[in-house]
Amino acid sequence: MTIHPRDEEGGVSSLERARERLYRPMDIPRPRAEFDTAEEHTLPHEWEEKQLPTVMPHQGERHVRLAGIFLGAAFTFFLVALAAAGYFFYFGSNSVSTDKITIDIQGPTTIAGGDTVPLSLTITNKNPVAIENATIEIDFPDGTRSATDVLSPYSRYVENLGTLASGATVTRSVKAVVFGAAGQTITLPVSFSYGIASSNAIFDKKSSYAIAITSTPLSVSVDSLGEVVSGDPLTFTLTVRSNSTIPLSNVVLAVPSPFGFSVASSSIPLNNSSFFIGTLAPGATKQVTLTGTLVGQDGEQRVFHFTVGTANSAQDQTMAVTYMTQDATVSIAAPFIATSLAINGDTSSDVVMTPGSSQSVTLNYTNTLATTVTDASISVAVSGTAIDFNSIRTTSGFYNSSNHTIIFSKDTDPSLASLAPGASGIGTFTFSTLPVGTLSPKVSFAISASGTRVGQTNVPEQVTTSSVQTSKVATTVALSSVSSRVIGGFGASGPIPPRANQPSTYSIVWDVQDQGSAVAGGTVTATLPTYVTYTGNTSGAGTFSYDSTSNTVTWNTGDLAQGGSARGVFQISFTPSTSQKGGIVQFTSPVSFSGYDRFAGVQVSATADPATTATPQDPGYVQSDAIVQ
Repeated sequence: MTIHPRDEEGGVSSLERARERLYRPMDIPRPRAEFDTAEEHTLPHEWEEKQLPTVMPHQGERHVRLAGIFLGAAFTFFLVALAAAGYFFYFGSNSVSTDKITIDIQGPTTIAGGDTVPLSLTITNKNPVAIENATIEIDFPDGTRSATDVLSPYSRYVENLGTLASGATVTRSVKAVVFGAAGQTITLPVSFSYGIASSNAIFDKKSSYAIAITSTPLSVSVDSLGEVVSGDPLTFTLTVRSNSTIPLSNVVLAVPSPFGFSVASSSIPLNNSSFFIGTLAPGATKQVTLTGTLVGQDGEQRVFHFTVGTANSAQDQTMAVTYMTQDATVSIAAPFIATSLAINGDTSSDVVMTPGSSQSVTLNYTNTLATTVTDASISVAVSGTAIDFNSIRTTSGFYNSSNHTIIFSKDTDPSLASLAPGASGIGTFTFSTLPVGTLSPKVSFAISASGTRVGQTNVPEQVTTSSVQTSKVATTVALSSVSSRVIGGFGASGPIPPRANQPSTYSIVWDVQDQGSAVAGGTVTATLPTYVTYTGNTSGAGTFSYDSTSNTVTWNTGDLAQGGSARGVFQISFTPSTSQKGGIVQFTSPVSFSGYDRFAGVQVSATADPATTATPQDPGYVQSDAIVQ
């Protein structure tokens, strides 16, 4: 039984009444009961659990409202704190910001390449405090020159402005000679750095200034043929002009050659595919001619890119600044009469001939047109320092000795009166090369063909074609080998004439004589028989070496200049056998020379008979001194 506590007046206490209201069902009216017995006021637990949800949500709503109020207050405090921090950072008495530094750049926005660019820089410190170690920098592009000395490079302007007080303004003027290609926009990076007294931090303000180039300081124009027959000479006339108002130094013109183009000559030296022009005064021009041959298939095109600019220096002619590139397109046409020249049966373009010998030349020609060529004529003009013009002979043509030209025409070959499409023929002639002794010995063949064809308008028209082929003549090296008892300064020993089973010493003397172009890496070799011993004593030019395994003596003569000579001497010991009595004995095998002809680009060789017991160069020598006793 549950006992309800009562108040002082005998009723139910206030605490009990609150409890009853808390657990009272809200949808079922409950009569006020008498509290005479405790049983009537006992609440079943099962009924209590079903009624609790109708009361508890009122208490949870009060907690949610309190949490929201707390979060709102916290967020408001955060915003106030952030605003205060920002204010003190940007508007506080010691705050510094790059946004409060203004850099105003005044100057031209368009220039001609090579003009002097004046710039006015105005820097203002709007910070509430002074800034220290203020430094302004402007980077200029490669090739920029000083306005006071156009020959001096000017890559950067740097100035330390020191301390700028709050609100202070400083103005600077900068001048530079700026180059660039027409249509190019140049951006000048500007940097302003500074610090403050109360911090080690470095602040950096970036800016830039753009300048458009309206014209280039250097230009190049090209004049050439638009079409050329394969193998014909092709000439370019190149004109370099200065559009600058100041002198330009180290001007260079690059001429990279496309495939199939071979340079024959130029008006100024060509160095690594470029012409060094040097210094051009304002408005000055320089004309350069370039001649070569262009080889290719019919209908092909070649594009030549001619680039003008300035080099790093006169020594380093690498293009530093490029101002303009001019293209020239050349179409290749097949020759109307194709020709090929064979020297001694060799049709290659680098035939090397031997000096002082007869040469046979065969000229093949073919009509490549779809129409007949009438009155065809093919001529070969011969020139060079290594040809004997009096030796030229031909059986199928005519040799004109006044201009050294061999002509094949209808006068000597009736088939050339009318050369049908695809028809071909052959012309031959011979000549002799001169003995060596001339500088850069070579023979050139200038081939030209002419005739008449019916053109596209059914009107006869003259057609011509030409080509040039050059052959070099190799040098000749004379080699000799003799023995001596006195040459070399070694001191001879043993009997003369030599006696069986008794050793005698001899000097072997090798002489080489270059009778033409310079020769590199010359060597002379020979082997010694078993009855001859290499003593190791040597003298003269070059160096000697001996291979005891093969009994081979090698003399490295070194390089031989044109017309140069060299002598080398080594000593041997000879012990004759009784089987060699009564005869002259050889000291070496046949001697051979090998070297590289620098001009002709080929290996050259020579041979000599071996040295023997005969010493005809020695004083008092008689023939019996060479006979083994």
